[in-house]
Amino acid sequence: MNATKSRKYVSAREYYAFKLQVRKKLFNIILFGGRLFQQWAVDMYIKIETMRLDWYSKPANQKVIRADLYQGLVDTVIAGESRGDRIGKRIVLPRTFPGGDRDMQRRFLDAMAIVQRWGKPDYFVTMTCNPYWEEITIELLPGQLPQDRPDLVARVYRAKQRSMMDLLIKGKHFGEVAAYVHVTEFQKRGLPHEHILLIMKAKSKLRTPDDYDRVISAEIPDKKKYPVLHDLVVKHMLHGPCGALKKSCPCMIDGQCRFHYPRDFCDATLQGKDSYPIYRRRDDGVRVRIRGADLDNRWVVPYNPFLLMTYNCHINVEACSSIKAVKYLFKYIYKGHDKASFAFEQDIINDGGIIDEIRQYRDARCISPPEAIYRIFGFKMFGVSPAVLQLQLHLPNMHTVAFQAYENLEDVVARPSSSKSMLTEYFGMNQKYPEARKLLYREFPEHYRWIAGNKKWQPRKNKRSQIGRLVHAHPAEGERYYLRVLLNHVRGATSFDDLKTVNGKACGSFREACEQLGLIEHDRTLDDCMTEAGTFQMPTALRRLFATILVFCEATQIRQLWDKHLASMSEDYRRTQSNEAALEQMVLRDIRDLLQSMGKDIKLYGLPDLVDADGSSNFDNTEVTEERQVKVDQEHLDLFSCLNNEQLAGFNDIMDHVTNQKSQIFFVDGPGGTGKTYLYKALLAKVRSMGLIAIATATSGIAASIMPGGRTAHSRFKIPIKLTDNSMCSFTKQSGTAELLKQASLIIWDEAAMTKRQAVETLDRSLQDIMECSLPFGGKVVVFGGDFRQVLPVVTRGTRAQITDATLLRSYLWQKIRKIRLTRNMRAQTDPWFSEYLLRIGNGTEETIGDDYVHLPEDIVIAY
Repeated sequence: MNATKSRKYVSAREYYAFKLQVRKKLFNIILFGGRLFQQWAVDMYIKIETMRLDWYSKPANQKVIRADLYQGLVDTVIAGESRGDRIGKRIVLPRTFPGGDRDMQRRFLDAMAIVQRWGKPDYFVTMTCNPYWEEITIELLPGQLPQDRPDLVARVYRAKQRSMMDLLIKGKHFGEVAAYVHVTEFQKRGLPHEHILLIMKAKSKLRTPDDYDRVISAEIPDKKKYPVLHDLVVKHMLHGPCGALKKSCPCMIDGQCRFHYPRDFCDATLQGKDSYPIYRRRDDGVRVRIRGADLDNRWVVPYNPFLLMTYNCHINVEACSSIKAVKYLFKYIYKGHDKASFAFEQDIINDGGIIDEIRQYRDARCISPPEAIYRIFGFKMFGVSPAVLQLQLHLPNMHTVAFQAYENLEDVVARPSSSKSMLTEYFGMNQKYPEARKLLYREFPEHYRWIAGNKKWQPRKNKRSQIGRLVHAHPAEGERYYLRVLLNHVRGATSFDDLKTVNGKACGSFREACEQLGLIEHDRTLDDCMTEAGTFQMPTALRRLFATILVFCEATQIRQLWDKHLASMSEDYRRTQSNEAALEQMVLRDIRDLLQSMGKDIKLYGLPDLVDADGSSNFDNTEVTEERQVKVDQEHLDLFSCLNNEQLAGFNDIMDHVTNQKSQIFFVDGPGGTGKTYLYKALLAKVRSMGLIAIATATSGIAASIMPGGRTAHSRFKIPIKLTDNSMCSFTKQSGTAELLKQASLIIWDEAAMTKRQAVETLDRSLQDIMECSLPFGGKVVVFGGDFRQVLPVVTRGTRAQITDATLLRSYLWQKIRKIRLTRNMRAQTDPWFSEYLLRIGNGTEETIGDDYVHLPEDIVIAY
């Protein structure tokens, strides 16, 4: 509770935290609940989090905070609109919501700003909770195990974590710390663990292998000399066994340990090359028996002896100063909570075209009892020092203003604070204080602090400082981007106009000012943009940025830009590929695909040639390559010899059209068990064995997964969620999907009876467009399949007539379809009566009771 301000109510989190307290002589039934306690904790926290999310998602039930550009407000008032609820954009899941995607991205960027200021981290420490700490076990009630008391686990872990942070920072265990970042996460089994990155001051940095050996060990200590440490290493710091000793270990992926254990023996610590050091692991003959296997120094996880003995838990200590791509370390610790969700759908979008970030967050949420308790207690899960201040960037009169939905916009505009922003007040400070003019905008927070409530800067009175991080601007944003360039190079500007004044001459735009100052000469700004993005962004984002620069920024020295930034654009591929020529080709392929999605050809930009294995520059796109790599099993090729007469007739008819490239639509009609999927597999195997492309899709994910290389139709064809009689698939003519469909010799769409005809017609129009052919589906051989006796398309609150109208039977394509009928039930050959009975029900010939019921024979009814 806030002691300085009285409140009438407490929050749900405060109430449940109160209920969880241990009080002498007061029986608390919750703490005796065992597994019910765990369920209760998760349910209560989900309730708390749901209330918070609902506050954002249901603005009609509370005061609505809206935001809009200041210039937008002025334009609206001039147009005669004065109600706040008529304009603005609703914040969906802001960065103030802890753990949301925006929050995690902000924290990642803040951490990278610290790296820019103080350099790369020197230590990467991971601390994992020990559920059998003495502080936990002595507080357990009779008959309880640690998992029965997530409240104790959370409290004790928090105390230990704070103690270790004090030891590392205030106690200077590794030396003087210049900056640090730490994040609390929860394992899949529920226990909390801490990731800590430490950036040391110059005199405390690790520089030689001897420095590494002084603080980090990767060996089993001598049991006679260090009996306690030996037992702790054996208990907490041995990995596995895995690999050949235990292939079923969870760390095994494709037959290899993802943590690369066992390591090799090494007589002396070696400096890492873009990796952790290769720690000393001597073959001294020491072996210990763990989980049925004899383990030696090759299995030891690097540790610091003092920390291990002090905290009696798994504490992995790594020297990471030699790692070049440090942003992967920060991206790893800021990856966010575990997600468990799968679906085939586009981004969740509301009626206004805004992605529903709240639903995306909520649908993928996975939470354990210790995490629920940890959050109910309000323990902080993130820490950073020094603090980072995000500096606003906006064009004149284009800053963000907060206002209530009920406010009159004329009053909002008239408020003095509405014209103030972090940037405009920076200009104001430069007007008043000569010493302020010596600083760049991004350096300002180190000497002045921002008072958000009063919207003003104040000189700092203590040594605590912040790091400024100027928000990113894309070159395609034009003037806003050039404003950012000026702010990064010009000191002491007193206004936007002053920023545009060069040698006493007022320039007409920020770009012109950049040109006059020589800041964008010879593509310098584009180079600076790529360099800065290389510090903050992942290689996938860098490749996207490079493609955007090619298309929108009129770069003149493209090849120099490519040569300089190829290494940063290929960082992710370097983990599995060391050949420079192959790396270049992999990046080129990605750039080619990105340019194709923008309707451009990579050949127009003077980049290195794309070449395939035989040296020609005819590279398939990714989707075509993936489709050609679908394995054809011999057992599927052998299916041809097992086809019955109906299946064989259909097979021969379809293959005749494929081999002779004759346009035709087929529909394989048959009840369940008649071998439709069997026929599809035979067709797919035959076509693919001929070196042709066969696309396998289905309306449902389960049906698609049965076919080799199967995908859902919506995913493969990019069919829009909202369908009309004129809709088109969302791929472009230059996209990889379009190229795949052009090269396809056969398209199979199973369970077509349950899809809406508009989806099929959408594919028809799109294929005609990309093939530039007016024949159905652009002249392709298309095989539909399904059973109209089973599930029909879903029409929300639809009548029978509306549901029937949505089926493929009502499509203009139905009359052009050649039907292949399968009647022999291969699945129920030993019970022909039952298959005939189901068929009569499906055909509507079985006697009914009223219009909706049939009488089931007693011999097939199981008593309940």
